Formats: sequence, C-alpha cells, structure tokens
Amino acid sequence: MLHLKNPESGLFEEAFFFLKASAGEASRCDARDMVAEANQILLGCRAGEATRRPRRRLAAFLLGILCGAALTAATLIVIGLIV
Repeated sequence: MLHLKNPESGLFEEAFFFLKASAGEASRCDARDMVAEANQILLGCRAGEATRRPRRRLAAFLLGILCGAALTAATLIVIGLIV
C-alpha cells in the first residue's frame, strides 16, 4: 500500500494506492517508481477535471441561446396572431 499526503493539492488531501499482488512479484519496482506512478494518476485526474468544466459551460451557454431564440420566436408568433 502506498499512502500519499498532499496538502498542496486543491483536490486531494490524501490518496491510498494498493499494489497488485502480481505486480510486486513480476517487477522489482522501488518506492520512487510507485510514487511516480501514483503522481501520474493524480495528475491525470486533475487534467481530466480541468477539461470537463469548459465543455459544460459551453453546453449551458448554447442551450441558453437556443432557449432564448425559441422563446423569442414563440413571442413573435403569438404577437403576430393577436395583432
């Protein structure tokens, strides 16, 4: 088991990684290799989080424009029918 404490991270306070039983026998990795692999996993999580947020904002923005256009069109149709 590898236990990482990272108070500098905005996402994680602590992380626990459990080494596969087969990995310990198959390869002779040292503590530095395990920490480097864990850091790569954590960096991958952080990068994935950063790329998702702008897509959600863009989707919400486009949905707002679409709803606004639909509401404007419906209002113009109703006004056209009344007048």
